[in-house]
Amino acid sequence: MTADRPIEATPASARAHSPEPHDAPSGARLSPRQVAAAFYAGYNGDLAAGFERYISKDLVLHGFDGPNERSAWVVGDLELKASLTGYRLDVLDQIAEGAKVVTRWSLGGIHTGTILGIPPSGREVHLSGISIDRVVGGQSVEHWSEGNFGRFLQVLRGESA
Repeated sequence: MTADRPIEATPASARAHSPEPHDAPSGARLSPRQVAAAFYAGYNGDLAAGFERYISKDLVLHGFDGPNERSAWVVGDLELKASLTGYRLDVLDQIAEGAKVVTRWSLGGIHTGTILGIPPSGREVHLSGISIDRVVGGQSVEHWSEGNFGRFLQVLRGESA
């Protein structure tokens, strides 16, 4: 794997063993890495189903702006996906140790819908970050994210090239 070539949202090592979010049997025993791979694959498919299947209702969330609510994350990411034409998320790296999975990701598209109250600009935008999920019983129960969200907002608003 090279840093300049993104891999598919589901890493090849997990793809053969990771069901799509809507195909996973409720009692399936997936490894933490398989759970994270299937969840991030949902960003290029049925994201709402991915949240439902792989993100605990009792999630402890540490988002870009500090602790947040699961429902705000779901609504925000669904809005983001709907607002970008040609939307795609790429998993660049994924590393698992025990119950924790680190995912380095990048997403982007053309800003054609309102995001966070920012009207469509027609600009190509990209957001990248690193997320850590703690997976227990087939779901992420704790999630941390860090990324270039401030820069992403600047580009959306036309404040920088």
